Amino acid sequence: MKIDNFEVSYQNEVLIGQHWVSEQARKTVLIMHGAGNSSSRGFHSLQRHLCDHHIDSISFDFLGHGRTGGCVQESSLERRTEQALKVVQKFKLERNLNVIGFSMGAHNALKIAAQISVARIGLAIPAVYSERAEGVAFGPFFSSCIRRYRSWEDSQCFSIIEKFKGKLLVISAEADLVIPAEIPCKLIEKARSCIDAEHHCVRGSGHDLGAHFGEYPESRKLVLKSILRWLR
Repeated sequence: MKIDNFEVSYQNEVLIGQHWVSEQARKTVLIMHGAGNSSSRGFHSLQRHLCDHHIDSISFDFLGHGRTGGCVQESSLERRTEQALKVVQKFKLERNLNVIGFSMGAHNALKIAAQISVARIGLAIPAVYSERAEGVAFGPFFSSCIRRYRSWEDSQCFSIIEKFKGKLLVISAEADLVIPAEIPCKLIEKARSCIDAEHHCVRGSGHDLGAHFGEYPESRKLVLKSILRWLR
């Protein structure tokens, strides 16, 4: 196993990421973090586990996060998807991409699937957003936009998943106070064209899966098994 640091230019910024390379890799998966204080650093244990099973992984920090830095208020849902596609292009993953997004990263994973060929989509503690919020810069106006009552209901992500024909994995948290429980259920319900769809609900967990796994390591093992099954 080796870890290669990489940089990708995006407009006037530079995105920072890591490519975890395993021996005799069978597949490569792009992993995307959420909003708030999250970054790709939280994926190190997952990436190490994937390497142990001969799966390469690519993670990076979106603008305003982690080692990339910059101002998050200069980004948006739309710009995050653009940033992810820049990373996809760097590694020439445009055909049959495997991608898993956590929280806001799930929205970006689905938006990517609307633009390029995706073989597998993973949606962990998935957030989806109204189209009205897509191009709005992160900040107070974005927050007010997504806090409208049930604003997520008209998200285009549901129509995207309806057309998706690959393998789908949805990971939800039973006690998630951030993501409405209806969202992961509706994503699975809409995934009628998928070759395979699995919903793994992490019992007793809140939105912070890492904190839950620290207390319940067996729960983490079950999620890792689901991820490996999805990638096979």
